Amino acid sequence: MRLVEQPAPAGTRDIDQLVSWLLDTLEFVRRSGDEWTGEGVHSPIHRILCEFMLKEPGQGWDAQTLGDELGLSPTAIQYQLSKLNECGLTSAVNRDGWRVHHLRNGSLSNAVEMMATEARLVLEQRLRSLSIWMVESESRMSIASEKKDEAPFQIQIRGRAPLIGDQDEMEAFLLDLGLLGDRVRRPADGSPPLGRLMFEHLLNAHAPLSLDEALDNWGTTRPRLTRTLDRFRAAGLVERIPRIDRLPVTLWSALHSQHDRRGSDWLMKKGGLSRIDEKVAKNIVKALEGGKFNVEACEKMFATIDPKEQMVLLNLLGGKLPIGWRLCGAKANQVCEKVLAKADRTFRRIKRVAETLEKEMQGD
Repeated sequence: MRLVEQPAPAGTRDIDQLVSWLLDTLEFVRRSGDEWTGEGVHSPIHRILCEFMLKEPGQGWDAQTLGDELGLSPTAIQYQLSKLNECGLTSAVNRDGWRVHHLRNGSLSNAVEMMATEARLVLEQRLRSLSIWMVESESRMSIASEKKDEAPFQIQIRGRAPLIGDQDEMEAFLLDLGLLGDRVRRPADGSPPLGRLMFEHLLNAHAPLSLDEALDNWGTTRPRLTRTLDRFRAAGLVERIPRIDRLPVTLWSALHSQHDRRGSDWLMKKGGLSRIDEKVAKNIVKALEGGKFNVEACEKMFATIDPKEQMVLLNLLGGKLPIGWRLCGAKANQVCEKVLAKADRTFRRIKRVAETLEKEMQGD
């Protein structure tokens, strides 16, 4: 199963829109070309749900019958049905040599409830592995989380299967949760993929990981590193925070650069030093002019200034505070709780949409 969090379709009663929302949330339609088979005609999986399973939820259909109705080959229909079966929304029984597919337990709401319960249990069980791999660290969470910086939830949920070749438990975990992406790039020398290396680092890290540090550790490119980190973030395992611990170094660099370019008067007026304590501002200028303004001196001088005021000053100086990525908890159970809470929120939306769809179909 794939879950891709979508804004709740509040207020809409249109059956096609609700089914489209459901398909998007479960990521059945993954490419824009799959969404339509012709002008004004919905995708096969959309039509299977709307025209057959939702209209007669207690009935079952085989690939041949659906193929004749939709004008597609049984093989193409079977591919669509297998996606519904894999996520747990439908099931199949053997009758007269055919696989007959149906909504589980006779209705969409029942099927969704069973699908969500099983998927959540599988996800919870897979996340238990974090307690084995993850190093507990209170210092990891010393910087407060940014509540406004949440990414839309996106995760893959797949049960544990037998390992393949030299695959180990961690690689299977990353693949089953979709944390290595759709196309895993494996180094030619046989070393672990980048996602594995970065995940291992985060499991053992006591401080956030910045892009500069990631570049030093693994090379490659910033976009690739960011994509890897953002996959962990979308799955709810990792969060992004401002590196307040790097604030003294960043301020020192910005103040030095602007003083060399524009001088002390500019710093006191347009540079923003006038916004902070006058005594501190004068000490900074004096140290800059005397060539004694180093990182240690900067940290000591700004010790009494609120971090928010420091970040405003940094912004006025044209500097930018680095962003860091870290696991979203000091302990494994805290990370698991946050991932499961996001999954539960998405499942609740799916259940509400399923109930609305049933009401609308009954009304028709």
